[in-house]
Amino acid sequence: MEILRLLDELEDTADRGEKWYCRFPPFIGKTVLDAADLFDLIHQMRQSLPQEMTEATQLARDRDRILEEAHEQRAKIIEAAREQAQLMTSNDELVKQAEAKADAIIEEAEVEADHIRAEADAWARSMVERLENYTDRVQATVQKTKQMLLTQQGEHEQEEPEPPHQE
Repeated sequence: MEILRLLDELEDTADRGEKWYCRFPPFIGKTVLDAADLFDLIHQMRQSLPQEMTEATQLARDRDRILEEAHEQRAKIIEAAREQAQLMTSNDELVKQAEAKADAIIEEAEVEADHIRAEADAWARSMVERLENYTDRVQATVQKTKQMLLTQQGEHEQEEPEPPHQE
């Protein structure tokens, strides 16, 4: 994954940064990084994130489009069934057959619409779960990096010699 590679590169950049130790705050145990490198990595990370977010957005749009098409198809089938039923009102037997057929068509359309909706929901849920897993991994990597940096900072603070006391 591109974002994980970029996070590793950000970690390496922090490790390569020039360490400054000064007796006067606020410079105690600070790391200096090249701002251009840091901003370049952040820019690259931003460029790699929208791909997954765009994919999730596209999936939601596809789901809505599929549902809309199913509703339109259902409406057309229902309208066709009604028109067919109205044409057959001249004879009671034909009317009964038309009503049965219309009901069957409506039922079939509802079953098909429910099936399409269920597939679209499952597909969207799957993509959201994939995106959630991805963001969880990214968050875990960020937390790990943060913890590592805090641990390194603590080690550097312990290694610093204390300034001599002047009396």
